[in-house]
Order: sequence, then C-alpha cells, then structure tokens
Amino acid sequence: MKKAFVVDFDGTITKEDVGFSIVRTLAEKGWKEIGQLWLDKKIGTAECGQKQWNLIKHDDEYIRNFARNFQISSGFEEFLEAVHKEGYKVVVASDGYDVYINEILDKKEFEDLDIYCNKAVYNNGWKLSFLNKDRECNLCGNCKKSLVEELKNDDYEVYYIGDGYSDRCACIHADAVFAKSLLKEYCEEQKIPHYKFDTFFDILRYI
Repeated sequence: MKKAFVVDFDGTITKEDVGFSIVRTLAEKGWKEIGQLWLDKKIGTAECGQKQWNLIKHDDEYIRNFARNFQISSGFEEFLEAVHKEGYKVVVASDGYDVYINEILDKKEFEDLDIYCNKAVYNNGWKLSFLNKDRECNLCGNCKKSLVEELKNDDYEVYYIGDGYSDRCACIHADAVFAKSLLKEYCEEQKIPHYKFDTFFDILRYI
C-alpha cells in the first residue's frame, strides 16, 4: 500500500509556533482579546486570523525576515531523507500562512513536499485567504481532515504528525498518529491510539 505522512508545521516541523510568535511579537494591542474569542469558539480561525493580522503593520518582506530566525525541529531533515528514500509521500498541512512557511522551508531547501496552508498577501494591509475551509464546520481555516480523507480515498495509508488544535479532526481519520503537546493530551482524553514523540528522531525509531 502507498504511504503518506501528513505533517503539521507550526510547533511540529518548527520548534516554535511561528504564526503565534508573529502575532504575539508584531501585532498591535487587541490581539489577545481576539485570540480569546477563538479559544472560546465564538469565532473561527479565518475570522480570528484576519482580525489579528489586521493589527500587523509590517509588510511581507519584514515577515519573511522575521521567520528566518526560527529553527526546524530536531530530526526533521533525517526524517525526510528516510521517508523519501522509501518513496513515501510527505504533505505539509498547516493552518498557518504561506508567507512564512514557504520562507522557512525554502531556506532549508527541502524538496518533494506538497504544502497545504492558508495564504497571506500584503498590499497596504494583510489579506488572508482560506481555500480549504470546511463550510459546515468553519472552525479551522485549512481543513486537514479533508486532506487525510482525500489521501485515503486515493489508497494511501496515512500517518499523521501534529501537536495542536487544528490537528484533532484529522488525526481521528488517520491510520496512525504521532502526537505531542496539545494533540497528545487530546488523544489521551479521547482514548485515540497514538505514538508520543518529542522530536522526529522519535518518529524515525517507530517507522
């Protein structure tokens, strides 16, 4: 059977949550209150993201330069080498934004990655686009569950790797789950079978 690894970006491929760090560091006052509305599920990711990025007055070049300071998680390069050697598919699935995700991945010259994320374009202000949002759910900007389901419909055995809120629905539909942080806690609470990991070296030992 074909195998695909679907990998979250912020806090999974990167050591820190880049998107949150951008908002926390660069947004003007009011971003915390907007974030709390999201935590309380009163608004979805798309509305939360647009409102918070409206408070960022820096352009795309500034954001890309800012993103270059973030480090890749330990073992990710070795993980890519191993799974590509076996001919497996690797998909980066993020509820973050291409303006910093592409910058970080391009800097490391990672190849053969399919990237599914939201878009952020600067033109005297930020315009965010959410092209893979579930119309019925509306909580996440990028529905990772639908991506996992598409891969399974294409006869892939899907391995999901993640750490946070936007990974919860997707992991339920995967064939195997590697989880840390908030996703690990969710899997434990919901009794979802999973493998715990801290770095990609842990995942390499499993596979």
